[in-house]
Amino acid sequence: MARRYTTRLLLLMTVSSFVFVIGCSGPQQTVIDDPNVVAVIQGAPLTLADFEARYVRSIGDQSAAAADSLPAYVDFLNRYVDFRLKVLAAQDAGYATDSSILSEIRGYRTSFAKPFLLDKEVINPVIETLYLRRQEMVDASHILIRFPEVPTPADTLASYTRIQALQDSLAAGADFGDLAQQYSEDPSARGAQGRIDNPGFRGRLGYFSAGRMVEPFESTAWSTPVGEVSDIIRTRFGYHLLYIHDRSPAIPDIRVSHILIRPNGTTAEDTTEALERIQTLATRIGNGENFSNLAKGFSDDSRSGVQGGDIGWMQFDNYNIVEPFRVAAFELENVGDLSDIVETRFGYHLIKLTEKKQPGSFTDEYENLKQMASRLPRTNAAENALKEDIIRSRQGTYDTTLVRNILDGTSPDSVLIRLSSKQFPDSLSDYTFASLGDSVYTWEDWSKFVATNQVPAEETFDEQVDALAHTFLLHVALDYEAAALEERDSEFRLIMEEFKDGLMLFKLMEDSVWTAAAEDSAALEAFFASNQNEYRFPDRTRIISLASANDSLLTNMVDRLDQGLSFADLAQELAQDSTRQVRMDTILVAGPTDSVYDLAVGLDEGTHTAPIRDRNGQTVLFNDGVEPSRLKTFSEARTEVVSGYQEILEARLLEQLAEKYGVMKFPDRLTQAFQQPPDGQTADASN
Repeated sequence: MARRYTTRLLLLMTVSSFVFVIGCSGPQQTVIDDPNVVAVIQGAPLTLADFEARYVRSIGDQSAAAADSLPAYVDFLNRYVDFRLKVLAAQDAGYATDSSILSEIRGYRTSFAKPFLLDKEVINPVIETLYLRRQEMVDASHILIRFPEVPTPADTLASYTRIQALQDSLAAGADFGDLAQQYSEDPSARGAQGRIDNPGFRGRLGYFSAGRMVEPFESTAWSTPVGEVSDIIRTRFGYHLLYIHDRSPAIPDIRVSHILIRPNGTTAEDTTEALERIQTLATRIGNGENFSNLAKGFSDDSRSGVQGGDIGWMQFDNYNIVEPFRVAAFELENVGDLSDIVETRFGYHLIKLTEKKQPGSFTDEYENLKQMASRLPRTNAAENALKEDIIRSRQGTYDTTLVRNILDGTSPDSVLIRLSSKQFPDSLSDYTFASLGDSVYTWEDWSKFVATNQVPAEETFDEQVDALAHTFLLHVALDYEAAALEERDSEFRLIMEEFKDGLMLFKLMEDSVWTAAAEDSAALEAFFASNQNEYRFPDRTRIISLASANDSLLTNMVDRLDQGLSFADLAQELAQDSTRQVRMDTILVAGPTDSVYDLAVGLDEGTHTAPIRDRNGQTVLFNDGVEPSRLKTFSEARTEVVSGYQEILEARLLEQLAEKYGVMKFPDRLTQAFQQPPDGQTADASN
C-alpha cells in the first residue's frame, strides 16, 4: 500500500511537466517531412517549439534547458511521448468521467484555488518587491508628526500644516537633525530612555532593509535620491518627512558565538578582575584551545554557553542587539575570525564568526520571504485591494432598501444586535440581498455572515448598514473569483488539467500494471525463477546492539559478554526478563549507512564500541562477524520481483499503445533544440 501511495504521489508530481493538447487528424506526409516536427502521435504533430516549451517547464529555467545535452533531450522526448500515450489510453478507457476521479478533482480544486489566487495576486507581488529591495539597505532619518488613531479631518489638517511648516524650514536650509530632535513626535528623536545611541536619535534611523518599515515609508525611502528630502508621506502613525543619507549593498546575515564575562560586582576591582579573566580566555583561544569548549566552561551567558556560545543568526539592521556588540560582530570578515575584547553594559565579550549567509536567488529566498510577507500589514492591504478589484470588475451590488425599512429607527450600535437575533420572517430567507457576477446572495447568506463575523462600527445608521453590506461582499469576493479561476488564469487552468491527467494516469497504471503485477502470483514466481541470480544479498556485517537507560546494568551486560557469555544465552535471558531494562537488536549492514552502526562495521569480529550516549541512555554495538553473500528467497525478494515485473508489463503496454496510436519519433531533429532565441529576444549578445 505504501508503494502504491508513493508511486501515485511521484506520478502526480511528474505530470506537471507533461501537459499537452491532442489532435485527432491523420498524419500527413508534409507533417512527417517537416523538420520542425519531432514526433507524431495519432496524427497530431509535436513541434520543436512545443518540445522546447515543455522541456523548459520540466526544468524550470530557460537557460538551464538550453545548456542541456542531446541525450537529455532524447530521453525527455521518449518520456513525454510515453506520457501522452498513457493519457490517450486513459481517456479512451473512460477514466475522464470516472466518479472517483471527478470527486478527487473537486476536492483538490476546493483546497487549492483560493491559496493559488492569493499567492499569485497578493503574496507573490509582495515577495518580488521585497526580494528586489533587499538587495540594498537604506540609511535614513525621519521626522514624524502624529495624529489620533481615528483622526477627524481637523486632526489631519492640523498635523499636515505642522509638517508642511517643517518642510518649508528644511527648504530654507534648516538642519534635518535639529528639527527632528526639536519637533519630531517619535520619542527616540530626543534619545529614548536618556540614551543617544538608540536608533532614531535626532531622527537618524540608521540602515534598514525592506520589510522593516511600513509600506508607504519603505517605498518613499527606496525612491528618494541620496542627499534629498522626501515629499510628505502618510502612514498609520502620522505624517513623515525622510532624509536619505546613503544606500549600501545588503550586508549578509551572520551567525556568531560569544563568551561573556560579567564583573562580579560594581567596584573597579571587580571590573579589572573580569577583564583579566576574559584576557586569559582570549590567550587560550589564541593558543589553539577550542572556543566552544571554553564558552561552555566559562561564559556567564548561561543560555548560549551550553550551546558553545552560539547565539544564532544576526541581521545588520537589528538594532535590538546591544551596541557595540553588533558593530564588532559585523566587522568580522571571515568565518572563524575572533574579535578583540568588546565591552558592553553587560560585561566583556569575545565574538567568533561561525557562518556568513550567502546571497540567495529568488527561488532560494522564496519561502523565507513568504513567511515575512504573511506577517506584513501591506499583505493584508493588498488582499483587501484585490477583493475591492473583484467587486468592481464583477459589478458587485447590494440592495439595503428592505434592511433599512425593517431596521428603521435602530441606533447604529444596535444594528448588528438586531440582525444577529434572527427575529425576522421566514419569507426573508430567499430575498436577494446582493450579487457578484453571475452569483446571487440571499438574506440568509448575509445574516449568517453578520452573526459570525466582525464588522467595523460606524457612527450613523446608514453608514453601519452599508458597512455590513460591503463587508459581506468583501467576504465572498475571493470565493467567487476562486470558483471562476479557470476563466481568469490560464496557469491555474493548466494545473487543473495536469492534475486530472495525473489521476487518470494513476488509474490506468494501477489497473493495467501495478495491481496486475502484484496479484499474479504464478507470473511473479516464474519471473523470479528466470531471474533468480539477480536477487542476492551482498556480504553483510552482523551488528548486535545493546541499549539501556540504566548505565550500570548495560556495563554489567557488556562485561559478561566480554567474559564469555554468548549472545544466544543473553537473548534467552532477556526474553525471560519481564522488566526488559536492556534491549537487544540485530542489524545486518551491507555498507556505509551514515548512521551510528558504521562505528561497528570496521571493528574486529567479536569486539564492541564504547558506550554511545543517546536520548534514551546508552548503546553498545558489537561486531558479530560477516554474513556471506547469498541468494534471496522469493519471499525476501518479492518487493524487487514485483517492481521488475511491473517494468515488463509497462514496457509491453507502451509497445501496444505506440502501435495503436501510430507513434513516430524523430530524435535526430532535436539537434536544433534551443538554437533559436526565445520569442521577443534577439541572438545579438550585445542586446
